[in-house]
Amino acid sequence: MEQPVICVIVPVYKAEATLPRCIESVLTQQLPGGLRLILVDDQSPDRSGEICDAYAAKDPRVMVLHRRERGVSGARNAGLRAATGEYIVFLDSDDALRPGALAAALAAQAAAPNAFVLWHYTMQPDDTTPVTTVAHPAQQSDLARLHLDCLIAMPWNKLYRRTYARQLAFDQAYTLGEDLQFVLDYLALLGRCQPDFSYLVLESALTFYDCSRTGTLSTKYHANYCEIWPKHFAKLNAACTAAACPPQDMLPLHRAELQVLAEGAADILRRDPDAMPARRAKARTALQSPWLKSLLDTMRHEHCYSPYYLPCRWNNLRLLWMLSEAARTQSPLFGKLDWAGYYLLLGRMKRG
Repeated sequence: MEQPVICVIVPVYKAEATLPRCIESVLTQQLPGGLRLILVDDQSPDRSGEICDAYAAKDPRVMVLHRRERGVSGARNAGLRAATGEYIVFLDSDDALRPGALAAALAAQAAAPNAFVLWHYTMQPDDTTPVTTVAHPAQQSDLARLHLDCLIAMPWNKLYRRTYARQLAFDQAYTLGEDLQFVLDYLALLGRCQPDFSYLVLESALTFYDCSRTGTLSTKYHANYCEIWPKHFAKLNAACTAAACPPQDMLPLHRAELQVLAEGAADILRRDPDAMPARRAKARTALQSPWLKSLLDTMRHEHCYSPYYLPCRWNNLRLLWMLSEAARTQSPLFGKLDWAGYYLLLGRMKRG
């Protein structure tokens, strides 16, 4: 087939229930310039591989790679190596593109050739809101705010230039948060190749994100959660510093990072398979990490309050547990603990 303008890469594993919806959402896109769909079957034990082959047999735009990649990062990397065309879009096999998504992304890119195009997503499978090309610009210094708006951490809501993306790879050493690492690597490369690049954020939701998937903190326990995320956040903070993100964006970013680490430590107490004494030891280790101490020192200097600040600063597992459970169950106690901690911290700050 002729060189397509966009190549969509889909890693496939145990996806027979959602894969047809995903594939159809790509192949029904009305796109001037053509597209290619690369399905990377990670030797799935269900019928996913057969479904991929069936679509490839009837549509020349579909390419199937049957590989034993042992994970989504390896599968995406295999797709990157095989990709052709000017742009790349990632899509997960339990998600779907909304009608008109790729045309809207390309129109936005054409209107702002030096921009990195991002878009929102919906978690409603029956969302009928029309896709439009309405978009707003953002500067490199808006990186922290874009992350807080849930636009940076995932790979599948972005239009990548193939020539840049092919120079990178998803880090297979990570089983959590590897998407953020890839996006930050892409931004660093983009900054070197196009120092004056900006962002362009489509206001429409172009992707349906299936929130029933497993793998989040709320659905799956990761024993190394509190070891991995400090590395990701250190890289994110360095990128934000390099982009000169303003203090009013860094404060909420630091609060969000502390919440992730604090709730990760509480999750050790809640779900780690070891006996409780070992759980407590692991949770304390998480709260004593050098990165977390540095974050707490930064927040103190910024007068940046979080309800998790004092439990983490004091290494108080009981208080951390109470706060995490109150937040998880939406208990009114969360608000009381929040305000109590605020006044305690405020008093300490005033005393220097």
